[in-house]
Amino acid sequence: MSKQVKIIIEKDGKYLLVRRADEEKKEHQGNWECPGGKLEENESFENAAIRESKEETNLKIEIVKRVKELGKNGEIDAVVFLGRPLSNKVKISKEHSEFNWFTYEELKKLEPITYKDFFLQLIELSRF
Repeated sequence: MSKQVKIIIEKDGKYLLVRRADEEKKEHQGNWECPGGKLEENESFENAAIRESKEETNLKIEIVKRVKELGKNGEIDAVVFLGRPLSNKVKISKEHSEFNWFTYEELKKLEPITYKDFFLQLIELSRF
């Protein structure tokens, strides 16, 4: 399994989600999700999060904290970060069809979100 990152981007109590347009994962096409992707060779999780945020949203971010590490047998396979934008102009990649900022209450009602229950748990963890 390749190593991955996901980035919860929060600004003023709202969270940035992008809607998947490409067919890389057909089961997720049309779903809302937070930015993220695979690590490149010899790349740290933190650097991957900053790069993926820039590639997928055009936002330069600062990492606020590691929200969760996922893995098995003592090896980390994925890290979820909380990030804050250092710029304001969102421009999504070709992988996505649209973006929006949502409050936590709006996220609870939003459909479809990839792995919604787990995603909402991560949002809750990021808030503390």
